[in-house]
Amino acid sequence: MPIITLMRAGFEAGAGGARQWRRLPARAWAAGLALTRNGGPLGLAQLLLSPYGRVLQQRLTSDRVRGPVSAFAAHASASPTAPGSAIYGLWQAFYHQVGQWHAVGGAQGLTDALARRLESSGGRWRTDAAVARVTRDAGRVTGVELESGEHISSSCVVTAIDPQTALLQLLDPPLSGVRGAELRATHRSNAVQMLVLLGDCNGLQSYVDTLDSLADGFAQAEARRLPDDPIPTYAFTPSALDESLAPPEHHTVYLACPTAPFQVRGGWDAAKEEFAERMIDTVEARAPGFRATIVGRAIRTPHDMAEELRWPGAHPMSVDVSLDQLGWMRPTRALSGHDTPISGLFITGAGTAPVGGIAGSPGRAAAKAVLAWRRRGRS
Repeated sequence: MPIITLMRAGFEAGAGGARQWRRLPARAWAAGLALTRNGGPLGLAQLLLSPYGRVLQQRLTSDRVRGPVSAFAAHASASPTAPGSAIYGLWQAFYHQVGQWHAVGGAQGLTDALARRLESSGGRWRTDAAVARVTRDAGRVTGVELESGEHISSSCVVTAIDPQTALLQLLDPPLSGVRGAELRATHRSNAVQMLVLLGDCNGLQSYVDTLDSLADGFAQAEARRLPDDPIPTYAFTPSALDESLAPPEHHTVYLACPTAPFQVRGGWDAAKEEFAERMIDTVEARAPGFRATIVGRAIRTPHDMAEELRWPGAHPMSVDVSLDQLGWMRPTRALSGHDTPISGLFITGAGTAPVGGIAGSPGRAAAKAVLAWRRRGRS
């Protein structure tokens, strides 16, 4: 697809520097082909701003293909009827074209590597030190106060948590005025239910039967109800790529439901076991024998993830990955540069620009903002 080719070209240009721009004619060709095949600039804009359900109905002829492809866009917590959601289907397809980086040992392996890097530069980690307040004096940050009552003084504080929590709850006094109101208005939608299994099977994939079942699942989540069978399910096996993530001769399988509600009628404690069984049934119906390979499991409900990981609303990206909260508008336009109206206070993490993920893009951008602030004399 020319659009995916164009996205890939742009990605390579950003990653490869000047030498990539030597291939500009190829990129121009891809751009021209994308525009031609989609009715010119207005046609291409209409495509990208359409609901992905509409695009898949127009361009694919079978639910056997539409359903699995719709799972790409559902990663953004977007219903097939959501305006502007078509771009997310292309976005995920683009990832499948260029591939993804994976740290050996998974996300924990990346965290461990960052910790070693910090220590090699003379830095120090402190855990079990929950922050109660981010303190400031007028327009400058002064440090953090822990729940133990200890105050750690610093002229620079970088928060890597949900920006609403950081600036509207921990910051004392909280961010106010227009910037505070804009941040308070950022939105997040449904959560994700996760089931981790230990088995002796190999990699699986997404299970979404039809666009209608996916749309129904998102509507049911809004009403605090669990989705009907078959449950929209992602099944992925990271140990198929990285053997360190499972014991020898075994694999870890993650089942995730993108339409699980954060709050379910009757509470998650009462619903989680039955819902986990239904997710396994969804896979078993398409991969007979799957259930028999399971030797252990761990269930993580949206409530569990909100408590254990401190994800508000159990949203792994802190705020929705919607068109109005992407790139230079994430989490808001005024805060997309990672600095804040409080001198020395910076934000990063999945809820900040450009977008969340395990690529470290927000952290790199925040580090650049801190260095620029230091060069300006910390003003």
